[in-house]
Amino acid sequence: STTAASETTAGPATTNAALAYLTQTRGLTTKTLRKYGVGRGYYNFPSSDPNSAARYVREECVTFPWIMRASEVHEQEELREPPGRFDWVEEEEEEEENENENENEEENGSDDSSGDAAEAKIAAEASLEATSKGDAPLTKARGPWTTRRIKARSLNHKGHQRLDPPGGGWGLFGWHTVPADATSVVVTEGEYDAMAVYQATGRPAISLPNGCRSLPLEVLPLLERFDTIYLWMDNDGPGREGAEKFANKLGAKRCLIVSPKPEHVDNKGGSPKDANDALRMGLDLDDMLNKSEIMPHEQLLRFEDFREQVLHEIVHPDKYTGVGVTSLPLFTSIIKGFRRGEMTLITGPTGSGKTTFLGQLSLDFAEQGVNTLWGSF
Repeated sequence: STTAASETTAGPATTNAALAYLTQTRGLTTKTLRKYGVGRGYYNFPSSDPNSAARYVREECVTFPWIMRASEVHEQEELREPPGRFDWVEEEEEEEENENENENEEENGSDDSSGDAAEAKIAAEASLEATSKGDAPLTKARGPWTTRRIKARSLNHKGHQRLDPPGGGWGLFGWHTVPADATSVVVTEGEYDAMAVYQATGRPAISLPNGCRSLPLEVLPLLERFDTIYLWMDNDGPGREGAEKFANKLGAKRCLIVSPKPEHVDNKGGSPKDANDALRMGLDLDDMLNKSEIMPHEQLLRFEDFREQVLHEIVHPDKYTGVGVTSLPLFTSIIKGFRRGEMTLITGPTGSGKTTFLGQLSLDFAEQGVNTLWGSF
């Protein structure tokens, strides 16, 4: 089971590792964190220490809420297979009843809330309260804001992430911060990048739910109303591949790809990997957005189109490695992992160990959260 105790940044500042990391390392202000509803929580993850007797370890995490209108959740549920159900009118009535019951309990001095669970959504709810002020007509027409899901990322292990609750729907981090009349939006690969763009430019910015390859079908209707979509993925191979894929998915004519130009460097000549890097380097994020370009034609290439990519691959070969085989480090160092878009054939005579070898690969992949499909022919 998973439990979380979310601690809001909207209240008085407290000394904790998460807040220090967000403000000092990531360069984000508490005002930005409040607006996006970022919080702190504790989640259990499988232990990676072979010498530890404990199967799970409790880790401090940063929590990112996916907040949407109730009517949008209802529309999403209808798209799921099989269709789900979310009657937001009924939900709103139930919430009012619960609020009345809570008020009565408070008057009677009783409180049966359970510590961790009661605090799990404090940060998101604080952001909701601030966002909902002054939009009563819109709330009546499209329903109140509701937290669709919470994404938790461990401070100590980048690969330790959790979606709470498991099996829920998809959302876009920061969606509730986008004005109803906005005609353009910046879509980033990560949560820190979206907050960096908003903090530096004031432009509406949201992030993908799960990295540069994650744009679920359920969130596409949310983006239909925008005339212009800025795609600001990481400045590496997977990021550029994701930007091109999403531009085709969303409509290439209304999408602009954001990437650093030669003038977008710091004092040491370094180029930012993403929007949060650009913020911490003190670069002009507005200028980078203004110099974004439409996706180049797939059959027309200029030298400058791939010069930076080739240079990046030479300087950072580790960024272009695939999924490694942790139990076979020498093998991984030779083939550089299994890369996306490649097909690997394992051949050999009967009884040579092909199935055993592939079984070991499957176990390694499963431990890294990589889906594996076996087929018998």
